[in-house]
Amino acid sequence: MTASGYLRYPHLRGGLLTCTAEDDVWAAPLAADGTVGRAWRVSCDRTRVSHPRLSPDGATIAWTSWQALTPEVWTAPAAGGEATRLTYWGSQDTRVRGWLPDGEILAVTSFHEPFAHYTWAYALPPDGAPGHRMPWGPVNDAQVGAEHTVLLTAAAPHEPAAWKRYRGGATGRLWLDTTEILPDHPGHLASPMSIGDRIAFLSDHEGIGNLYSCRPDGTDLRRHTDHASYYAREAATDGTRIVYQHAGDLWLLDGLDAPAPHRLHVPLGGARAGRRPYQVSAAAQVKDLVCDYTGRASAITVRGSQYWLTHRDGPARVLADTPGVRTRLPVLLGYTGQLAWVTDAEGEDAVELAPLPSRGSPETPARRISAGRIGRALELAATPDGHTLAVATSDGRLLLVSTADGEVREVAASAYGPVSSPAFSPDSRWLTWSQPVAGRSLRSIQLAKVDSPELTIDVTGGRFEDEHPVFTRDGRFLVFLSWRGFDPVHDVHTGDMSFPLGCRPYLVPLAAGTPSPFASPAEGRPPVGLDPEEASGDGTVTVDPRGLSTRLVPFPVIASKYSSTAAVRGGLVWLRWPISGALGQTFANPADISGRPSLEYFDLAHGTRTTLVDKLDGFSVSGDGSAILVYSTGTLTLYQLPSASSPLSVDLRRITHTVHPADEWRQSYHEAARIVRDQFWDTEMCGLDWPALVEQYEPLLERIACPDDFADLLRELLGELGTSHAYVTPARRGEGPQPVQQPLGLLGANAHRAPDGRWLVDRILPGESSDPRARAPLAGYGIRDGDEFVAVAGRPPDPVRGPGPLLAGTGGTTVELAFRSDPGGPVRRIAVTPLTDERPIRYQDWVTKRRHLVREFSDGRCGYLHIPDLGGSGWAQFNRDLRRELDRPALVLDVRGNAGGNVSELVLEKLTRRVLAWDFARDRRPVRYPRDAPRGPLVALADHATSSDGDVIITAIKLLGLGPVVGSRTWGGVVGMTGRHTLGDGTQISVPKIASWFTGGIGWSVENHGVEPDVHVLRTPHAWARGEHTELVTAVRLAMDLLEDTPAATPAPPDTPRPDLRRPPLPPR
Repeated sequence: MTASGYLRYPHLRGGLLTCTAEDDVWAAPLAADGTVGRAWRVSCDRTRVSHPRLSPDGATIAWTSWQALTPEVWTAPAAGGEATRLTYWGSQDTRVRGWLPDGEILAVTSFHEPFAHYTWAYALPPDGAPGHRMPWGPVNDAQVGAEHTVLLTAAAPHEPAAWKRYRGGATGRLWLDTTEILPDHPGHLASPMSIGDRIAFLSDHEGIGNLYSCRPDGTDLRRHTDHASYYAREAATDGTRIVYQHAGDLWLLDGLDAPAPHRLHVPLGGARAGRRPYQVSAAAQVKDLVCDYTGRASAITVRGSQYWLTHRDGPARVLADTPGVRTRLPVLLGYTGQLAWVTDAEGEDAVELAPLPSRGSPETPARRISAGRIGRALELAATPDGHTLAVATSDGRLLLVSTADGEVREVAASAYGPVSSPAFSPDSRWLTWSQPVAGRSLRSIQLAKVDSPELTIDVTGGRFEDEHPVFTRDGRFLVFLSWRGFDPVHDVHTGDMSFPLGCRPYLVPLAAGTPSPFASPAEGRPPVGLDPEEASGDGTVTVDPRGLSTRLVPFPVIASKYSSTAAVRGGLVWLRWPISGALGQTFANPADISGRPSLEYFDLAHGTRTTLVDKLDGFSVSGDGSAILVYSTGTLTLYQLPSASSPLSVDLRRITHTVHPADEWRQSYHEAARIVRDQFWDTEMCGLDWPALVEQYEPLLERIACPDDFADLLRELLGELGTSHAYVTPARRGEGPQPVQQPLGLLGANAHRAPDGRWLVDRILPGESSDPRARAPLAGYGIRDGDEFVAVAGRPPDPVRGPGPLLAGTGGTTVELAFRSDPGGPVRRIAVTPLTDERPIRYQDWVTKRRHLVREFSDGRCGYLHIPDLGGSGWAQFNRDLRRELDRPALVLDVRGNAGGNVSELVLEKLTRRVLAWDFARDRRPVRYPRDAPRGPLVALADHATSSDGDVIITAIKLLGLGPVVGSRTWGGVVGMTGRHTLGDGTQISVPKIASWFTGGIGWSVENHGVEPDVHVLRTPHAWARGEHTELVTAVRLAMDLLEDTPAATPAPPDTPRPDLRRPPLPPR
C-alpha cells in the first residue's frame, strides 16, 4: 500500500479531490463510493502551499503559494498544465477562500491595509486582472452561493487547533447576509459553509473541534461528527458534501443528512522526496564552536552534530553524528585532550566525553555520564584540569558534574530565573557565576570553591545587573560586566531621562594585597608592561573575602553595551554592541539593522583597548589564550594574539553534513515536548497529562515530509496547552537550491485601469517624515493623481495585469518609472526605491484619517492616539503625537488591533499623570505640570485584536479607573513568553512561561477570556461597507459627555491676582 502523507487543506468538486501534502498541491479522482484514485501533483515547486480550491467546473485549481517572499494566489489546470500567478500583493495574510459563482476567485488579504487582521475579501478574475474588493469589511473567511453569503469575522489569526478550547474575544462571528447568527456561541468558529438550507461550520464549544450546522436563524444546532481525540480542521464543501482534515487524514461527510463521515485513503504518487537525506553546507549551519588548546583545530556544531576541523589544511572528522540525536554546547576539557558536550541520545540531557583526534591515538568511543540528572542544560563550562563540569539549567540550578563518574552536586538554585555564565579559575579550584537575586534583572556575581561549593561568596551584592564573570589567566583578578552606570540622558522629545549607556567591564583584585592594574603606583611604571611583582601570577587563585566588593574598579573604557567576556593571553576580550534604537533606525545603512557586535581586546599590561573584528556572529578562545576563532556570516577566521600575524581563513567546505529529515523531526518533536514540560509556567501543567498528549501525536511523525507540515504537527501538540503564546515557526527547506526570492516593490500609491486600457495613479500617500519605514517613494516628484503609469524599467505594464508583475523583485532597489499626465503628453522618467512593506505608510495614513474624524466628531475638543503594539514601534507611535493630542480637553486612546509587547507600564505612567499645576512664563501660554498629563477624560477603544500586552493595558485602564472602554472583548492572551527556542531542525517554538494574575478580583480570568468593554459596540460588515465608524463615534460621544460632567483642567484665568511683591511701608515705631 502507498505510504500515507500528511494531508491538509482539502476541497472537492464532482469527481475530483484536491489537497496539499509535501509542499505541493495534489489532485486525485474521487469515486461516488468514496474511493480515491492515485493522486498527482498539480504544483511541483516544493514550497509552502495552502487552501487549494477547485473552480465550479472542476477544471482549474486556485491556491496560495509561498514561492515568493509573501504568499500569493496561483492557478493551474486541475489535469496538469502551466501555473499562473494572479496577485502581486506583498501581504503575509493572503489566502485563497474559494470561487464565486461567476467564475472569479475569492481570496482574503491585508493588501493596502494598515493591519494584518484587516483582511478584506477580493474577487480575482482568472485572467490576472487585479480584481476588486468585496463590500464586507475585514473578514476571515467568506463563502458566496447563489442565494446566500456566509461570512466569518472577528476571528483570531490562529486556527482553533493551534489554541485548543480558546474562549477569548476572537472566537469569530458568523454572518448570513446581513444578519449575525449564533451571536452567543461559546466555541471557536472556523470554515463557514452554506449547504442547502443550513449553515455548516467547525466549532470546539463541546471541547474538541467537530462539524456542526444550524438553520439560517441559528436554531437547531446539530453535531455531524464525533471526533474525540483530534480536531476536525479546514472543512470545505462542494455545496453538498463536506471534506476536512483530521490528524493528517482526509474525512468525507456525504451530506448533512449522512449518519457519519468516513476516512478517505489518498494514495500519493512520487518518492516522498521531503524525507530523503540531503547534504547541507556547514557555513550556514554553524551553531557552536570551541577552539582547542593551542588554536590548531576546533570542534564545530553543525545542525546538532559535532565535527573536528583543523584550521590549516587537513581534513574534517566526525566526532558525533547520529541521525535523530542532537548534541550541543561543546566545551574543551582544558589541557586533557578531551571534549565534552550535551546530548539527548537517551531522551533527557546527558553529558558525553570524547578524546580529541590526535596522531596515533586509538579510536575510543564517547563516554556518556549523568543522563537524566542535569535537567535541560543551558550552559556548560569545564575546569582547566578537565575533572569537573559546571552546568547551568533551565530550572535555575547550577550543577557540578564529575567527569570521572558523573556524580552531580548542586551548587546554587535560583527562584528568579536561570543562573548564567559559569566559569572556572585557571587553577581549577574556584567557580564563579551570575546569580539572579530579585525581580527581573538584578543579578549578583558569586564565587565558590569547587571542593566545597556550599560556601559561596557574594562578590557584588545584587544591587545591579552583574553578569559574564571570568578569571584573568594569571588568576589575580575577577572580571565581569555590570549595568551600574547611572549617567542619565535626556529624551529629546518628552524630557524624560533614561540610562542607555549603563554597562562597562569591572575588575576585582581577588587578594587584598593585589593592586589594581589601573592604579598609579608611587614609584611609577616601567616604560613597557607591568612591574615584575604585578605580572607574576601563575594562575593560582587566592581569594580574600573580606572587603572583596569594595575592591572592584571599572575598566578605563567608555560605558556602552557589552557581553561575552573571555580571558586571553595578556588581557581580555569582549563583545561591544552598537547602541541603537529598538527599531534599528539609528544605523547608517537603513537596510542593515542587524546590530552585530565588535570584538574588542583589552591589554592589561598597557591599559589599551583594540578592536580586533567588526561585525561578527560568535567567537571562541583557544585553551592557552593565544588564539581566537571568529565566525562571521558563514566564514571562519583564526586570529593570533598578539595580533601581529595575519589572520588565517578556515575552510568550512571540508565539513560535509548529511541531514536525515525524518530522524531530525523525531528528535525535534521530543525536544519541543521536553522544553514545554520543563518551562511551561505551571509545574503541574494546569492538569494536562502532557506525556499522554505527546504520545498521542507522535505516530503522525511518520507522515511528515516537509518543514511546514512538521510545524503544523507541533502546533497541534502545543495547541493542547490551551494557552496563549504557544507559537511555532517552521524551518526553511534545506534541500536543493533555494529559489530566488526578491521582495516585491511597493510604491505607496493606488492604481487602476482606465476604460481605454491605460493604468492611472489613484492616490499617492503622503508618507510620514518621522517614520523612515513610512517614506513615500513617489512623493516629491510632481506625480499627481490621474497620471498614467507608462513603464517600469522601460517595460510597459500589461493592459490587463497592470504594473504589479513588473515590480516583482524590485523592493529596496532603484528602478526607473515613467509617467505622463496626458495621453499625448511628454513622458517623465524618475528613479525611485520601492518599499518592501507598505504597511507602515498605510498605517500612518489610517491614523491621520482617524484623527481627522475625531476632530470632526468632537468639534476639535478631543485628541486621538492609536497604539499599534506595545513594543518599540508602538512606543514610538504613542510618543509621536503625545504632546499635541494631550493638549486637547479630552482623549480617545485607540488600542484596537494592538499586537502586544512589553511597554504597557511606560504608557500607563503617562496616562496616570494628573494636572497638579500650571507653569506661567512671560510671553508664553501656561503649560501643564506634570508634563504630558491628560487634561480631561479618557476613553479607550478595544477590540478582538487587542492582544497580549494590549489585554494588559486595557485591564489596567479599568483597574485604575482611567476611563471607560468602548468596543468588544479583547483577545485574552496574558501568559507571556520570553524569546523562542530553536529546535534541531531549525523550527522555532515559544513556551507560555509567565502568567498574569490581576488584583481587584480579576485573578487569572483575563487569559482565555479577554477584557469586557464597559460599552459594547459592534461594527457590522455592512457598517464597514457604508464607511460608518460606529466604535469611534461612540467613543467620542462618551468623551464629550464626560467632558460636560468633568471639565478639563485649565490654567488660572488672566485676571487671577498675582503675588504682590512690593516692599511694604515701614510701620510706625
